[in-house]
Amino acid sequence: MNTNYSPGIGNAPFGNTNANPQASQYAAISGYTPDETILLAKAIKRAIFDAAPAQYNALKLLYAKPFEEVNGDEFSYLEQTFGRSVLTSNAIVAGVAAVVGVPASQVLTLTAASMAFLTVDLIIIYPDNTKGVIRSVNAGLNQITVESQTSAALPAVAVGDIFATQSTIVADAATDFSNYERMEVIERYNFVQFFLRAARWGKIELTKFENMGTTNYLAIDKEQKLKQLRVDLFNSFFNGQRGEFRIASGQPAKAMGGIYPIMVAAGSQNANPTIAGLKATFEALAFATNYKAEGATRFIYGTEEMLYELSKVFKEPGIRYTPNDEIANLNLMEYRIGTMRFVPVNCELFREASCFPADWKRKLLIIDQETITPIKMKGIEAMNIGGSTLDKGSNGTREGFKDWYVEAQLSLQMNNPLSSFWIDVQ
Repeated sequence: MNTNYSPGIGNAPFGNTNANPQASQYAAISGYTPDETILLAKAIKRAIFDAAPAQYNALKLLYAKPFEEVNGDEFSYLEQTFGRSVLTSNAIVAGVAAVVGVPASQVLTLTAASMAFLTVDLIIIYPDNTKGVIRSVNAGLNQITVESQTSAALPAVAVGDIFATQSTIVADAATDFSNYERMEVIERYNFVQFFLRAARWGKIELTKFENMGTTNYLAIDKEQKLKQLRVDLFNSFFNGQRGEFRIASGQPAKAMGGIYPIMVAAGSQNANPTIAGLKATFEALAFATNYKAEGATRFIYGTEEMLYELSKVFKEPGIRYTPNDEIANLNLMEYRIGTMRFVPVNCELFREASCFPADWKRKLLIIDQETITPIKMKGIEAMNIGGSTLDKGSNGTREGFKDWYVEAQLSLQMNNPLSSFWIDVQ
């Protein structure tokens, strides 16, 4: 038998070597010389694999709360202040010795921010717990005159000393009121942002894909638009910068403010510890921002890596866990510090360079979710999925294409950003 003979016609032998479909990757490799044939369809997995991130728990938490509607694409909301301010010294003042039968007196110069809620007849507390009463206020110079209790001294004061406000005080048979005040409010505002993802198909092109498609490309393409829209919402929810952009048409468009920029603008507390200092920093900021009712929950948003690091530092004797802790796999379901509760939420998109700056992969956002309300404009759906335009031949239109699109709108209201904080881990 001639073992070197390959059956075929002339110099075109039969066999697997030339059994390659058109656009074969094997046939395209340099140095190989196989043929391609129109008789074979390229083998393509029918369902295209979806490698998009699946961590959208943050959006689930957002959309679990009912949207509030506003009439336009911008809105304001008012926030009641605490009604007291920390009093900070802005000058050195010498101490005053006690004199029996009379009060000691000092003139204190304070920072401008300290003057917001001051009136006469308020008892203030010095850093060493000495008490004094405000006898007069000079708003133009940011100064107050303070007197001690009868026969008591007043201590020396340094720049940066902090005073607390204890209470008002009145005497019998007064003929007027001295403690006049009105509630102060802070006005915050935001814009409603509109989002759109679309695909355009020529009428003939689309028909070919529908008739001759070898995969579920059209269906997956639509799903991809929706997923990218969700990513748009996710990114803007956390990091949107309130303002205006001029889009390609030259028209102005309003952009929403997200959680992190709102916190930065409001002066929310933050820190940048190393891993070694993460636990102490977290605990200190948690207590400093604890405006919630006993047992209420805040959420910790971060990458899997940062949540893992946080879970490790809290796995120590004395830390209380809830009954459903998942200690074995190092994914805590809940942290408890005193009466405070914290639930970690995985946000792997924080590490995605196409979505967030590089430092976000080591950022932890600790959010009081109850202070956040999703906002939409009245009369327009929060999200419109599956919309498409008409093409030529449909109801008289002459457009030779069809657009498929998904659109959404989103904004948020965040009250008391000071009850939330963030940590940038070094």
